[in-house]
Amino acid sequence: MKPRYFLIPLLMVLLGGMQVMYASGDKMGTAGAIELLIPMGARNAAMCGSNIANIQGAEAMYYNPSGLSMLNGAEASFSYMSYFADMNISYIAVGSKVGKLGAIGLSIQSLDIGKIPVTTLQNPEGTGEELSTNFITLTATFSRQFTERINFGINTKLISEKVGNMSARALAWDFGLQYTSPWGVDFGVVMRNIGSNIQFDGTSIEFDTEIPFSNPNATTRKTRLDMASHELPASLNLGVAYRYQFTEEHSVNVSGIYGNNNYTLDQIDTGIEYSFKDFFFLRGGYNAPLYPGDYDEDMKDDYQYSFTFGFGLALDVGDNALVFDYAYREMASFDGNQYFTLGIRF
Repeated sequence: MKPRYFLIPLLMVLLGGMQVMYASGDKMGTAGAIELLIPMGARNAAMCGSNIANIQGAEAMYYNPSGLSMLNGAEASFSYMSYFADMNISYIAVGSKVGKLGAIGLSIQSLDIGKIPVTTLQNPEGTGEELSTNFITLTATFSRQFTERINFGINTKLISEKVGNMSARALAWDFGLQYTSPWGVDFGVVMRNIGSNIQFDGTSIEFDTEIPFSNPNATTRKTRLDMASHELPASLNLGVAYRYQFTEEHSVNVSGIYGNNNYTLDQIDTGIEYSFKDFFFLRGGYNAPLYPGDYDEDMKDDYQYSFTFGFGLALDVGDNALVFDYAYREMASFDGNQYFTLGIRF
C-alpha cells in the first residue's frame, strides 16, 4: 500500500474515534430532515443496514458510497417501501463505472406522507382544506478504488421539503471508506449527513397585524414569524464484515456496525447473508440500541426497531442480470416496514 493512501483510512478512523470519545450526554432531541434516516434498498435493509464494510453496487450509494467503485459496468435499481401510517417511499439509484476515474451515480428518494388536513382554532375538526407535501432527496455520488484494498466515496445531497406554502432546503455530504485487510476481514467507516441546517420559510408565516393604539382605520402591518432551524441527523458508523466461502456454491457474509448518532440512541446492528450459487439469498439482522446511563426509561421505550429478514434472487439474462430483493423490518408500535427492490446489472 502506498503511504499516501494509507493516510486516508487512518484519518477517517481517527476522526471517527474522536467523535465516539467526545460524544457523551443525553443526545435525544429534534433534528431536521429525518427522512434521511430511513434505510433504502431491500438487500441491506434485510441485514439491518449492517453491511457497510463490503457492500457493492448501486445500493452502496445509500449505505457507503465507497462501495460503488466496485461496479464492473452499470447498475440501476428501483425500491419501494411501505412505511407506517400509510406513508410510502420510492427510491431510484443508477451507477456506472467511468474508466480509471472511478464510478459515478445518481439517486433520488421521495417520501409520500399523503395530504394533511388543515385545522384552525375555529375549526379544530378541519376546514375541509388539505395541504400537499413533497419530501425529496437528490444525491450525486463519486467513488474510486485507490488500491486493491481501499475504496473511497462521497455523496452530495440536496434535500428539499415542502408542506403547503412552506418549503425548506439543505445541502449535506456523506463520506465513506472501505478497507480489505490482508486477513480477508473488511472494514468500513461512514460519516453521514454532514451539512447545513434546514429551516422552513414561506407565506404561511406572514400575518396582517393591527398596530396597538392606532387609528381603527389605519393600515395593518405585515408580520412574519421567526422559524427555528434544525441540524441534520448526522451519524458515524464503524463496520466490519467477513465473507466465508464454504464451497463453490455456498457462502455466507456476516457483518456488523456500531452507529454513533447525534440526535437519537446509539446502536449496534448485526446481519447475515447466505448465498447459494450467487442466485438465491437469505438474509437476517438484528438492531440493539445502546442505553447511556443518563437516558430516561421512557426514552428507551421509544426505540422501534429490532429484527429484520428477507431474501433475494439474481437471474442471468444474457450478459445482464435481473435482481429482486425483499425485506421486512419489524416495528414495535406499528405494522412492520416492507421493502421491494428490482435491479438490473449491465
